[in-house]
Amino acid sequence: MLPYDCLCVTRLVGPVSVDNAAIFPVSGGRCAATIIENNDLSRAANEALLDARGISLPLPYRLCWAKAAAASGARSIFISLKDAAGSCQGGLAVESRPSRSLPGHRWWSITRLGIGTAGLDAVGLHDVLAKVKSHARHDGRVLRILVEVFAPNADARQRTGECLREHGFRRMPTERTYERTLFVNLEPDEATIFSKLGKTARQNIRVAAKRPVTVECVTDVSLADRLQQLDQETWRRTSVIAKSDDWAARIKLSNEAPHLSRINVLRRNDRVGPESIIAFSWACMHGDVVHYAAAASTRANDLKIPMTYPLVWDLMRWARRSGARRFDFGGITAGHQNGDDPLGGISDFKRYFTHDEVEVGQQWELELLPTRVAATRFAAAVVQRGSVLVAGRAQAAARIRQFTVGTITMVPF
Repeated sequence: MLPYDCLCVTRLVGPVSVDNAAIFPVSGGRCAATIIENNDLSRAANEALLDARGISLPLPYRLCWAKAAAASGARSIFISLKDAAGSCQGGLAVESRPSRSLPGHRWWSITRLGIGTAGLDAVGLHDVLAKVKSHARHDGRVLRILVEVFAPNADARQRTGECLREHGFRRMPTERTYERTLFVNLEPDEATIFSKLGKTARQNIRVAAKRPVTVECVTDVSLADRLQQLDQETWRRTSVIAKSDDWAARIKLSNEAPHLSRINVLRRNDRVGPESIIAFSWACMHGDVVHYAAAASTRANDLKIPMTYPLVWDLMRWARRSGARRFDFGGITAGHQNGDDPLGGISDFKRYFTHDEVEVGQQWELELLPTRVAATRFAAAVVQRGSVLVAGRAQAAARIRQFTVGTITMVPF
């Protein structure tokens, strides 16, 4: 791998004015996009400086998130935009994960990207994207770069997309992120926020308060297995393929940074042990927006309780205390309960809280090794079709080798 100082993208910085959730123009002078990797002290210093200036980074850009994600094989690279004095003015983080189909290769992702986020104006975004592309190409084993845009402001979202397109990214269907979401304004006092929630949400929160259950913040890492059980059970109910998440790492993250991440649970008062937990939810802080990231529950028909409502209200209260201005429900679909959309019921649940629906997201992709990306897609398609016969595996491997460039050892199907 080439030294990180092999390329330096520079620019002259001037004032910027973009109407977004938060715009932080960098100070005048010459700036450079530089890479920070495998240097926690430098990254922590940059993060502390931005926090002191009121430039709050999304959680995936922070060092604590990088450490938590490392447990699952992810590596994090921070691209810092520094002025002539070496002072960080903004930046973004790239998460690098190994490819399952092509050993030795990786794919990169950038989340929560948007002009006005993490101290980046339009020119700064251009510079850090140029640095990301250059570093990926010099690495030589990065298959593609995936970008999830999050920008509630239409102008900022459009300009972010234009910048990505200028750098060769293609807009893709929003499969990894969401286009539309629901917001709750957290700037008023708690009583006012509660009064403006939907009638059904208010009723269910009050009902839950009268039942023999308790809302608690999770701090015990040993509960990770129970959270995973509830998560998988919920995914099965929605007819969506269940996934495995590292809940132990997320609990540790929440303990380390309780102002940035919170996992709460609903516990039955008449039971003990992990089985007493019948629901949980997770939210994380991204600047001045808290994102409703996950939730799951089991069936508890004997209690007749709307389980997730009190958890969401607890997260809203935590978000407001932590300085958030808005609560993002983490996306909705166009479907409804009892329709063809497997997530329609979840979207309806979120609509019981608010009808403030906003377009926020886009998904973009840059293929750096398109021939090899085609190989990984073919491999995924074969696995999805359930090709388990030995002959089928041999044919698939032969077909994949036709797509690839050079000698690549494939993971057995």
